[in-house]
Amino acid sequence: MLTGRQTLSSIEQAQTDLRREETDLSSRIERVTRSVTDIQSQQSDAYKELARFRLDNHAAETLDERLDTAARDARQLMEKRSQDYNVLTDQLRQKETAHKELQKQREAKAFEAEAASGKMDGLMEEVDGLLEQDAAFVAQRARAEDAAKTANAAAEKARTSLQDRKEKGKAYENDPLFLYLWQRGFGTPEYKRRGIIRSLDGWVARLIRFHDARANYAMLTSIPERIARHAERCEKQVVHEDALLAEMSRAALTHTAGEDLAARIDTLGQEISSMDSELDALERSIDTLSDALQDFSRGEDDGFLKAEEKLSLSLKADDLRDLWREALSTPSPEDERIIRRIEDQLDRIDRFQREMRQDRELLRDITRRRSELSQVTQKFRRSGYDTWDSTFSDNNLTTVLLGELVKGAITGADYWTRAQKSHKRRKPRGGRVGFPRGSGLPRSMGGGFSGGGLGGGGNGGSSSGGGFSSGGNFGGGGFSTGDTF
Repeated sequence: MLTGRQTLSSIEQAQTDLRREETDLSSRIERVTRSVTDIQSQQSDAYKELARFRLDNHAAETLDERLDTAARDARQLMEKRSQDYNVLTDQLRQKETAHKELQKQREAKAFEAEAASGKMDGLMEEVDGLLEQDAAFVAQRARAEDAAKTANAAAEKARTSLQDRKEKGKAYENDPLFLYLWQRGFGTPEYKRRGIIRSLDGWVARLIRFHDARANYAMLTSIPERIARHAERCEKQVVHEDALLAEMSRAALTHTAGEDLAARIDTLGQEISSMDSELDALERSIDTLSDALQDFSRGEDDGFLKAEEKLSLSLKADDLRDLWREALSTPSPEDERIIRRIEDQLDRIDRFQREMRQDRELLRDITRRRSELSQVTQKFRRSGYDTWDSTFSDNNLTTVLLGELVKGAITGADYWTRAQKSHKRRKPRGGRVGFPRGSGLPRSMGGGFSGGGLGGGGNGGSSSGGGFSSGGNFGGGGFSTGDTF
């Protein structure tokens, strides 16, 4: 059985490892890219030597000038490119450091929240026993239960009344003449028509006996409104009674624990939620910087493309190809030496480019896998799966399945589906007496306490839907199988 915090920690570590691998591979591609550019510059020098060997001085000087200009422009562009790359790398390193530090702080807060929730859970039975003997609490609980019953009955009556109004109102609403006069406000102070229109409307009203029908329809429509307002007042009374009950429950817990645990737990939860938002923002920034660095790694940035164009236009010029053919046609050892050097340079460039293509493909795959891991991590946090009561019955989530996700053998959606199926909320101890419907408990434990006042009543009455004793509605949730990755 895995705890939620253990599972999240394993996922985050795998994400960090993949990000490190991604960064290392990106740096390696960048180094090879610079090496290719250096070789191309050396190739330019070799061409110039070949030109000097084969041409008269004037032609060589012209060629030297053109090649020197191309090489110089390319070097300047590559130097600027290296500076831009270093700036991006530094920014990425800073963001990753900040992310790592914030992740540690969040883990510490989560550990503290888990300890506080565990302490509270351990005291629940004692609090139950204390409150069970408290006559004032028992009386208040009875008032809260009566208020909830009344609110439920009022809500049901409001639903029935509304349905009755819909069914009985059809006869009026399907009569176009009645509806015409009703919408005009005929027979009320709002009716402002004069002359022939007023006369004709009066004739139609007498024809269909509108005045009697209007009174009946007005009563039919007003009854659901009155009952709905009554139901709202009953619900507010539930909130009030539950708030009083929550105050008594929390007072007993605070007395037993020696501190207001509910407030501390909710405060920690709010701090963790804030950290999650910061982590999400940092991860988006890291993704943006990583994408920019991958453009460098793929040689798709403007600096590299311009430098490559500068060199390639000179190295592929027609007169240089002519020099190459002429050099091959002579038996001079000097020609052969230069040509062998150029051929070696071309072979090295070709080898490096093959390596870069492979590394770039691997980098795209790693980025995709890291992105899916990142989304799993975010869903995990947002769903409250690392809270004190979260457990996972599938131990493979931190071993085999996580390894498959890291390798890309399964998708993030596959992993998330298995995590959801394996996830359980540990049923808390006690709470059957002291915290009915979760009143007075922190949100992470099924209540609605907001950290600064009484908030348990927000879950009372007909809208409570579960509560502490159910053990099934704690923490987050909200991500269903089939989420898009």
